[in-house]
Amino acid sequence: MARAVCPGLERTASGYLCTYAQRSINPFQWYCFGDYYECPIYVQYMRSRGAQAKAETKPAQTIQPLQQQQTQQAVTATATTTVVTTRTETTLEAEDELIRSSESIIARFEGNAKALNDKWKDYESSVQSARQNWDTEKAKLRRYIMILERIRNKYGDDLKEVELRRSMGLIDDDTYNKLKDSIQKRFDKVDNKLKELNARYQEIENTINQHYRRLLLTTVTPEVSKLKLSLAKLEEMYRDGKISKEVYEKLKAEIEGVIS
Repeated sequence: MARAVCPGLERTASGYLCTYAQRSINPFQWYCFGDYYECPIYVQYMRSRGAQAKAETKPAQTIQPLQQQQTQQAVTATATTTVVTTRTETTLEAEDELIRSSESIIARFEGNAKALNDKWKDYESSVQSARQNWDTEKAKLRRYIMILERIRNKYGDDLKEVELRRSMGLIDDDTYNKLKDSIQKRFDKVDNKLKELNARYQEIENTINQHYRRLLLTTVTPEVSKLKLSLAKLEEMYRDGKISKEVYEKLKAEIEGVIS
């Protein structure tokens, strides 16, 4: 069923015209289709027409010949058909325009939505890959850091030994100063580098874990399901008295730290 169109809407070569207001108008942002009777321009126009009709004098009714009456009826019917046809064409044009505009918006954002899905898949893959590689490499990194810590501690022991040798008179002050300066430089170098490596290590660990937790919260994976099942079993074991409160709270915090 075609929607009602305001009788004052007229399609022109340059667009749409409101004949009541005598100005161009965008019918898609106004009342022209369907609810035109609520349009303030239409309401004002009808009020003015009502006042004008009351002021006009009713013309005297005359009897016209039958042939003239039939001719007038035919002209009126033709005019009515023309108006109805024009309004129907206007409605169809408006519907086509609305359909085209709607499809244009949907098509544009369908592309955006697909691009977001592709980016999210890439993000998921990147996070999983980064975490797996980091878990493998950080084990080696921790071993290297432990070795550097032992080297630093050895330099610390050497400094103590030099101090002892001096106090026992086994070395003179000149030898003591040379040995101490040499060992202290190596100790400071390794110690400063260890502080830097540990800070950078922790930054990487925090960043990757943050992204991984975000991924777990938004993606249902077998690993998440397994962790949630482990948490449920942990609750059951604690209720049955199979584990202590301390062990329960420690394991629960570790699991929740990953999935929450």
